[in-house]
Amino acid sequence: MSSVVVDTDVVSFVFKNHPIGRQYDADLADRTLIVSFMTLAELDRWTIQSKWSEARRNWLRLYLESFVPRPRRSSTTCPLLPTTTATIEGCRASR
Repeated sequence: MSSVVVDTDVVSFVFKNHPIGRQYDADLADRTLIVSFMTLAELDRWTIQSKWSEARRNWLRLYLESFVPRPRRSSTTCPLLPTTTATIEGCRASR
């Protein structure tokens, strides 16, 4: 199975079932879907800024389980999902 790196906008369009997202269905089908750590951080920030409910954040979290993050998390990286303002501040303080 081949792999493809999926951009933040594409992840967003597909997740929201936006018509633009459907244009990518054939390109994403039967492939290993990879997202960068930055995409995860951007999506996380988006949920915070948009004041998503816990249920909706969980829905996104479940959706993102079908993607392979790159680079993978290690014990030295800040957690990406779920993130709270306190976590963001903690990550900044640990630099």
